[in-house]
Amino acid sequence: MRLATVRPLTASDQEFLWEALYEALWVPPDGPRLPRSVLERPQIRIHSENWAASPDDLGFAAMTENGTPIGAVWSRLLLPPNEGFAFFDSGTPQLGIAVLAPFQGRGIGSLLLEHYLAEAREKYTSVSLSVHPANARAVRLYERFGFAQFGLGAGGCLNMVVRLHTPQSMPG
Repeated sequence: MRLATVRPLTASDQEFLWEALYEALWVPPDGPRLPRSVLERPQIRIHSENWAASPDDLGFAAMTENGTPIGAVWSRLLLPPNEGFAFFDSGTPQLGIAVLAPFQGRGIGSLLLEHYLAEAREKYTSVSLSVHPANARAVRLYERFGFAQFGLGAGGCLNMVVRLHTPQSMPG
């Protein structure tokens, strides 16, 4: 029995994407959980609001056998002045990923990242993200997929990027 299948995120997944975004706002286990109202902040909302309105929105949902969403990976291009937390350059989308707590530690994050990166390679040369440095499990996952730190972001978070391929230089 397969725990999860993966399918593209669509505009009809907006409610679940809000849940995934909230889950992605990781805080250390000894810290207080952020209030759900954090999703109302413009600098947070830009990561998921009006999902699939842009052709640059790319994401996938992990589903149980009965069709219940249990995780998501998604990205969008966020440009100045609303550049998000892990801005690398104007051609690099910023990634969000979350697996609901009861399903964590079962390889679903890896499954989602594999799916996402395979598709992202067709569109982008790199993808960035921001992760709390105390979220060691997530940092290890991202490093396993080739992400490397390029700076520090809000609240001391690690900003990481993965190079998907090097653009072919034009013959001169």
